[in-house]
Amino acid sequence: MKYTIIIIIGIITLGLIFYFILPAFQPAEDVPQAQFIRIWPAGWLEYKSWIFKFSLLYPDDLIAKEYSEGKGTTIAFENQKTRRGFQIFVVPYGENQITPERFKSDVPSGVIEDQKDIILIDGITRASMFYSQNMAMGDTREVWFIKNGFLYEVTTYRELDAWLSSIIQTWKFLEF
Repeated sequence: MKYTIIIIIGIITLGLIFYFILPAFQPAEDVPQAQFIRIWPAGWLEYKSWIFKFSLLYPDDLIAKEYSEGKGTTIAFENQKTRRGFQIFVVPYGENQITPERFKSDVPSGVIEDQKDIILIDGITRASMFYSQNMAMGDTREVWFIKNGFLYEVTTYRELDAWLSSIIQTWKFLEF
């Protein structure tokens, strides 16, 4: 009988704790949660792709257009007056590394100069940066990397190397 009373008092005490005290430690549903706000320089816009899971900032004198290219997609950012800009080719890719066969397939010239391995701004994603040649563009600067099951090939004119670097530094992977 003595133990029964102790057990009943314990159960009532626990019930009171759960009823009155624990709700004070739960976040209220009507309290807004802090959100990350991305701030960028005046004259820049944000491009966001939920399909390819990334966003980046780019100068507002460029127009962004997407083109389907068989198994991949090209996103071109171009100034309509100067015809200068950069492009991102994105294709589903199941490999962990970019194979020599893939390089040869996407760089028919076979030119890969001053290749460097870099880490993107997320601190995790490894990229390959190099100079190449393209029949349509001439000498190019390229940055290739794999993330979230996609191969990203970023290309611009060689002389726009530093400009492209400032854009690549705004690259952000979107998480769901």
